[in-house]
Amino acid sequence: MRAWAYKTKGKTSDVLRLEPSWPKPTPSSSQVLVKVAAAGVNPFDGKAMGVAPVKYMAKAPAVPGLDLSGWVEGGDLSGTGLAIGDEVFGFVSTQDICKTGKGALAEYVAVEKDTLAKKPANVSLEEATTFPLSVLTAYWALVTTAKLQKGQKKRIFIMRPLPLSRNGGSGGVGSYAVQFAKAYGAFVVTTCSPGTLELVSTLGADDILDYRASPLPGQLKAKYGNEPFDIVFDTVGSPEVWRKCPKYLKSDGIYVDVAGAHMDGGIGPLLSGMLDMMGRNLRPGFLGGVPRKYVFGLSTADRKSFAEVEELVRTGKIRPIVDSVFPFDEALKAYERQMSGRAQGKIVVRVHL
Repeated sequence: MRAWAYKTKGKTSDVLRLEPSWPKPTPSSSQVLVKVAAAGVNPFDGKAMGVAPVKYMAKAPAVPGLDLSGWVEGGDLSGTGLAIGDEVFGFVSTQDICKTGKGALAEYVAVEKDTLAKKPANVSLEEATTFPLSVLTAYWALVTTAKLQKGQKKRIFIMRPLPLSRNGGSGGVGSYAVQFAKAYGAFVVTTCSPGTLELVSTLGADDILDYRASPLPGQLKAKYGNEPFDIVFDTVGSPEVWRKCPKYLKSDGIYVDVAGAHMDGGIGPLLSGMLDMMGRNLRPGFLGGVPRKYVFGLSTADRKSFAEVEELVRTGKIRPIVDSVFPFDEALKAYERQMSGRAQGKIVVRVHL
């Protein structure tokens, strides 16, 4: 099969190549073989290729790509409700990518049954590709970790990636998290720049802060210091928003971070970032620690969480946000777009469409 793959670590444009004859995956007893219609582009892909510390955990040679849509081709379909030929959407977990190197940016991929579902009829295959990782990350952060429940009216601040920021993606997680939280009945505040205001205004947030107007911690304290948040969900990894969060996050609130400290570069930034992350969890208040609960992590998925994603998409409570779609042969241009930090929404690569 044809696949985009890298055999050594390095910059995406230097190491990622279109391979005309890559081994077709054989599904295990817990996997479904999918003929890929489209694959999503995520910041994790580039980090696995060449950014510490992720590159040290990821296998090579490898095929990148987490999000996908396509058609059931074979494998173990027991308990899935799926049949050969069904249109599906799903994702390959970051753990599986690091372990096996068998991602979705190829003509075929083997996917764990718990991270695959029938595509809702109200979205296209390309649109369906944009949902899995981003919406499941929102589910992990808000429901699994912060214990958000439907109808609770929790107050949530969701920090979306800033333009030219590559550490939190290109707005996919944050934009879907806003829609997810509103579907659960929360009061939601998020961020934008003048260039993204039009898009962000359509997501349903109760308030939108322009990060360029003044430093965010100051804006948050001024507007919400007397009515602090229950949850802060950081998709950027902002040290300032974290350090000053007691001014706008309740004492029993929770700060959930899916980006972490910035560690791009050499050994210096790596060690500095690791010490920063350790300090967020271990440093006591009298030594300058922040007196709020901090949780960092990556999304996990099971059949229950994926069923929730499918329902939210099927009922229209979460709508697709597609920045751009690239042909399979131009996947490198898709990564250039993602790395530019200018994307508004998810970037998709057509494979068999």
